[in-house]
Amino acid sequence: MKEGDTRRFAELTEWATKHGAYLHPSVEIYNDDTTKFSLRVKESASPLPANDAEGFAAVSCPYNITLSYLNALSGGPLPRKETANPTFPPRFMDEVPPHVIGRFFLVHEYLKDKESFWRPYIATLPQPDQINSWILPAFWPEEDLDVLEGTNAHVAVQEIQANVKREFKQARKILKEEDFSNWQDYTKMLYNWAFCIFTSRSFRPSLILSEAVRKETSSLLPADCELDDFSVLQPLFDIANHSMTARYEWDVSSDPNSCRLICKDSYQPGEQVYNNYGLKSNSELLLGYGFILPETLDLHNDYVHVRKRGGEQENGDKPKDFLISLEPITHPGSLLGRSRQLNANASQLHTLPQFSHVEPALIYDLAFAMSSDDEKRIIESLISTDPDPSTAGQVPDVLQDLVTRIQQALYAKVQHDYQLLEATGGMWSADSDNRNQDLAVEYRQQCEMVLLAAIRTLSYNLPVQ
Repeated sequence: MKEGDTRRFAELTEWATKHGAYLHPSVEIYNDDTTKFSLRVKESASPLPANDAEGFAAVSCPYNITLSYLNALSGGPLPRKETANPTFPPRFMDEVPPHVIGRFFLVHEYLKDKESFWRPYIATLPQPDQINSWILPAFWPEEDLDVLEGTNAHVAVQEIQANVKREFKQARKILKEEDFSNWQDYTKMLYNWAFCIFTSRSFRPSLILSEAVRKETSSLLPADCELDDFSVLQPLFDIANHSMTARYEWDVSSDPNSCRLICKDSYQPGEQVYNNYGLKSNSELLLGYGFILPETLDLHNDYVHVRKRGGEQENGDKPKDFLISLEPITHPGSLLGRSRQLNANASQLHTLPQFSHVEPALIYDLAFAMSSDDEKRIIESLISTDPDPSTAGQVPDVLQDLVTRIQQALYAKVQHDYQLLEATGGMWSADSDNRNQDLAVEYRQQCEMVLLAAIRTLSYNLPVQ
């Protein structure tokens, strides 16, 4: 690392460990050419874990140095003082959503500079004026966003942009009307920066806070605020990068006041030590973290998300996403796809070869939406009956017409998405000097492969229209 980086991360480690954090003595922070600041086993260390079936604690973060909406409620580091003194005016705290307040609190601490308790942490984050070090697709220049047109990511970017614009406008307006000190310094660029920091580095409270800490924080939360209505930044802990295949545990039971990253894989000297953010498609990784995973012999992460028409669900949430996969859903490398397989007592519809690249839940969603009353009763009967493995890939003759209707609907949807992708393809190539565009081209190519694979299987025995 450069001398300045070495100093900043040394100060972070000293500050964090002083307040109860932990970094394994055989693990160090380094700057990787691809993943940037990361954790690895020291070259001079022994392999980890050393004959320990339980794995090893690579890093930990105590509750008292986390940064989130909770700190805006208490007015500073946790645990709170006897009397909370919220950072922002009462109206702001009452009317602005918790996740937005958390981002404004990060901006607040950034503006405090050396006066902030979190200064050693914030100094190691990508800095607001170094836009290319933190920018996510939602804030790319238009010429870069154009490369995503026709993809899932482009649709999601438009939703994110609208939400972020609305959130910032509402929150800053309240600060101005409440005559909050230096409200003008809370700029759109700083809010975008805070959005990207939280999006790419934060954790769900329910996963990283112990039961004891949750009970303690519940007294801070407003009555209408759920624990996962906001997210939490964990200094030092958040340096570990993502590997979808890493075996891990976020341990909050050994020390209720801390979250420990327990690594259950072996690492050799010089190897990067990974966390695991969970099963996320490349579309989700691109939008939330600014990278995608290439296909390997053991793993593919290429999926296209599809939504049924019909707008919001009854509870107001966005329509559910379903997956179309590059490889069959049951393929060993389809980790995300396999996680969405149905339980053993489902009927055999999803085992038909033409549906092998389609998330089973979508097959049954369409089946019940498109079936007659008689067909519904047959499907329900099949679902309630223990399946016979020898009948995989078979359905009763009476359902063949329904199968064809589902197949035609899916084929039309996938064909439409492929044509849209081709129509917006432009003349881009993944060998420019523009990192954003190179990443977008690679992502487009993965989407194209997924759609073509689905078209091939969905055309199986499909009647000519």
